[in-house]
Amino acid sequence: MAMIELPIVDIAAWETGGAAARRAIAATVAETCARAGFLMVTGHGIDPHVIAAMESTTRDFFDRPLAEKLAIDTAGADVVRGYRRIGTTTVAYSLGQVAPPDLREQFITGPEPIAGDPYFDAPETALYFQPNVWPVHPAGMRRAWQAYYRAADGLARRIMQIFAAALALPETWFDDKIDRAISNLIASNYPAQPEPPLPGQLRAGAHTDFGSLTLLLTQDRPGGLQVMGGDGGWHDVAPRPGTFIVNLGDLMAQWTNDRWRSTLHRVVNPPREVAGDSRRQSIVFFHQPNYDAVIECLPTCHGPGDPIRHRPVRSGEHLRAKLRKTQKGVAGAVAEPSNQEKVP
Repeated sequence: MAMIELPIVDIAAWETGGAAARRAIAATVAETCARAGFLMVTGHGIDPHVIAAMESTTRDFFDRPLAEKLAIDTAGADVVRGYRRIGTTTVAYSLGQVAPPDLREQFITGPEPIAGDPYFDAPETALYFQPNVWPVHPAGMRRAWQAYYRAADGLARRIMQIFAAALALPETWFDDKIDRAISNLIASNYPAQPEPPLPGQLRAGAHTDFGSLTLLLTQDRPGGLQVMGGDGGWHDVAPRPGTFIVNLGDLMAQWTNDRWRSTLHRVVNPPREVAGDSRRQSIVFFHQPNYDAVIECLPTCHGPGDPIRHRPVRSGEHLRAKLRKTQKGVAGAVAEPSNQEKVP
């Protein structure tokens, strides 16, 4: 499988450089998003200690006994907080593809409502602002996750300002559409695979992400991320130390009238000869605009000979539909633990 080299963009100068530096960053991002839909960013400014605490406490959590993790298990399609055991989602269903359940376990958090603010009280907001649930152990996990969430949200907002400039819009164009974002922070543990997966079963099936952008922090371990290239083939992506992998989601593609790509990607199984030592951890911040943000074609992305391709959609409605699809057909998959779930 061919390796793809994602463009690396240093965004530090977005805040520290002058107008010329900002224009150069915006131009690079515009070209990359139109061509690939994936890039890597450095100069992100997130404290390495925040990242290290996030990675270590998350790994400690996934090492806990299954019974302990199940104490904070998610309860169904409309519960998106807590622990998800292996075999309870199939992300390929979000695109209508039938596949065996994904070989990963997850822990999920998101934003919580602000007491006394009527914005959070509408009945339709229940899915987006659920109370987060936290394990007893490890003790520092809640603090680490909350710090990381704040840092990732700040980085996503900065990247959205870069996106606006890259799309010939004022830098603040997206600000009022993401100031109460319904983003999710999800960690996935991909256990080692001493026994072969089912036919067609992957760590995460082929899909596109749902929101505006995704910030991925992952490990360079066997069985990792692949993206669909312009040649129609799958290409491996190797993470680089000190960088975040950034990819566009469906809503950014709709905002840009498909000028920018929401690229198909998946997480594949490790080669059998190293499958017994292939545990992999990924931490993913799925940036999702405000639940009531209307996603409609940007004024700079259509014109004569370039008609609008998508109907307007609200961010929250799009997310709800996609989340429900990922659990379609796997209700019975949790009746018996999979072979992979027996791995410590």
